[in-house]
Amino acid sequence: MRTKRSRTVLLVLDSSKPFHRDVMRGIGAFVHAGELGWHLRVAKRLPATFDHVDGLITDVEVPGVERLSEMPAPCPVIYIGSAATAGYEAAHPRVCADNHAIVELAIGHLRDSGLSTIVFYSLARYQGMPWARERIESFRELMGAGANVHEGGASDSAMHEERALKWLRKLPSRTGIVAVNDSTARELLQLCAQTGRSVPRDIAVVGIDNDPLAAALSPLTISSVIQAYDEIGRKAADKLRRALLGPDEQLNDVLVEPEGVQLAATSSKSSALVRGALDFIETQIGRCIKAQQVADFMGVSRATLERTFLSQLGVSVHDELLSRRIAQAKQLLLTREYSTAEVARICGFRTQQYMHVVFKRELGMSPVDFSQSAPS
Repeated sequence: MRTKRSRTVLLVLDSSKPFHRDVMRGIGAFVHAGELGWHLRVAKRLPATFDHVDGLITDVEVPGVERLSEMPAPCPVIYIGSAATAGYEAAHPRVCADNHAIVELAIGHLRDSGLSTIVFYSLARYQGMPWARERIESFRELMGAGANVHEGGASDSAMHEERALKWLRKLPSRTGIVAVNDSTARELLQLCAQTGRSVPRDIAVVGIDNDPLAAALSPLTISSVIQAYDEIGRKAADKLRRALLGPDEQLNDVLVEPEGVQLAATSSKSSALVRGALDFIETQIGRCIKAQQVADFMGVSRATLERTFLSQLGVSVHDELLSRRIAQAKQLLLTREYSTAEVARICGFRTQQYMHVVFKRELGMSPVDFSQSAPS
């Protein structure tokens, strides 16, 4: 009776990196489920020779990987990567994270939370990273010409922090921020604390990668897009299996979509009732509407609407209306193109005097003082 020949598969991956560790877990799960009988070897670096190696799975950014294309293929090679544009442009097939789908999922979650203003936040130290570049480019593509992206300066210095604080202070109330990763989201929460922006009541934050270390060090548990890194491992192992069975088979690149969003304290997912009410408020903010009119439009009692707002957004309907009026008024006042009376009318304040009272109570200064306090 013939026995199935055991194949030696080399994984040039670093188990100290969470991404590689999860990929290896997916590879192992696929091998065991398919009873492939592979002998899996792990190394951090590419070997000098590939004697006694039947197949190779490695990261496209591993140092020296370009030499695999400069020599006759010693064995089938499958690349994995955190970005489709990462690393050496090799002929071997690759399985990578779909950063466009990741960003699209984060934006969708924030929109489902009733947020209409959505921006992106990154740090200078990630500017050369392909995965960060793909996420920023995807955000710009999805949000259009008016996409608001803060990437940081030449370095993560005190000047960078001051620029980030200034950017954060200008964001309107009820803004959603997509952070380039969870580590950046954690630093963003610290900036929110410095500026007094309440999370998630005023600013909602969604990170990417669902990193347990960043979550453990964060003052709030971070809502985050869950990467399907183990699925990258499974698909890479499946491609290698097919390559070993039929070396001439054409294997295409694969982009792996994320699993979903891990909901946590930095964001919330609102109901259809809240989303509908927020849409109505946004379109009618220039009128002097009150909470009862919002409830009437949604076909529920005011008590029901107030209870839902408090449980899902942490604010009353009145406070949400007031917050949006103040945010819009601040933007118009900074342009210095309108009189305070015109701003009050556009933003739905009953009178110019009432807007004056609200500004003094909420900001500690009158509308005129606020306009004059900003640089020209």
